Amino acid sequence: MGLPWGCGCPSLTRHARRLLTSLITLLLLQLGSAQLRVEGPGHPLTATMGQDVVLPCHLSPQRDAHSLEVRWIRDRISETVHHYRNGEDLYREQMGAYAGRTELVRDGLSAGRLDLRITGLRPSDDGQYFCTVGDADAYAEAIVDLEVSAPFFHNAQPWMVALALVLVLLAVSIGVGVYLFRKQGKLAAQGWSTGRCSAGTPLGVERG
Repeated sequence: MGLPWGCGCPSLTRHARRLLTSLITLLLLQLGSAQLRVEGPGHPLTATMGQDVVLPCHLSPQRDAHSLEVRWIRDRISETVHHYRNGEDLYREQMGAYAGRTELVRDGLSAGRLDLRITGLRPSDDGQYFCTVGDADAYAEAIVDLEVSAPFFHNAQPWMVALALVLVLLAVSIGVGVYLFRKQGKLAAQGWSTGRCSAGTPLGVERG
């Protein structure tokens, strides 16, 4: 005796398709909500010692970042430069070298920007930074390279440095030349005055 496959097969197939469609839709929604990507500037940043700098970092695609946890760290280890979570700045784990010198730029959070401002740059600030962001479902990070230069040589080309050195040497040479010329003139004047006095003394004696 055969089984009645024909009577229940269409309804079973429709139910299975609906269930499969619902599962796929739910999976796609979960994947979409968990997707998180962060992008940096893509090139090293150069800043001058003593000035302020903003390290750029943003979410892609763009989304509101107010509810996310943002942490800027140094060199992939647990050295926290700045920590932000749920609208608050947390300073308990911050490195002492950055105390009072960092600020997460809040104006861009709604547009997905996670920019960090560092004030009063020091030579020790030079190096690699990691912009990390996460929530309950995902985590992402981006790298930002910062090069801190001395004020005089900031963006200076080699020929500019060479020209500056030549001008300095030329100014020193001119200064030394003027000093020697004046000193020689004074010595000559003193010698002429001394010679004149010595030559006039016998005449005075003979008249007496």
